[in-house]
Amino acid sequence: MDRFPHKLAAMRRRLITALALVCAVALCVPGVVMAASDNATEAITDCNDHAGLTAHYSVDTLRQALATMPVDVREYTDCYDVIQKQLFAQLGTSGSAGSGTTGGSSSGSVLPTPLLVVIILLVLAALTFGAIAIRRRSGGAPASPDDDPTGSGGSGPDDAGT
Repeated sequence: MDRFPHKLAAMRRRLITALALVCAVALCVPGVVMAASDNATEAITDCNDHAGLTAHYSVDTLRQALATMPVDVREYTDCYDVIQKQLFAQLGTSGSAGSGTTGGSSSGSVLPTPLLVVIILLVLAALTFGAIAIRRRSGGAPASPDDDPTGSGGSGPDDAGT
């Protein structure tokens, strides 16, 4: 009976270490995403404050601003159109060719893609650790408390008193 608690303690340590690692990664990912979208937030704020863009932003920043623009800013201001026109001007295309398709792509998931990826990874990790725990519990634990894990004696009603 002495070996079983040590196996359980080692499994707990590995599980806690793995969960701590997953949590640390999950906490770092939103920070990286927010750092990448800071320029997009600045472009949206610039447009919202001045009813137009007062600074020059890259094509990637403008695309990110269109993709992450809050719904209230999109509906109640002209910022979406202003940023879209600036993007088309920098790309050298006309606004009428792509305006119908760009508006249609804005509908979709409420959650940003990086957050969805983190959620999916956490669910997969939970399922994996759960399956490992179930497999170890069903394969490594004795069938009943009367069973002898060392295999040195029988376990029956005759041996209960000894």
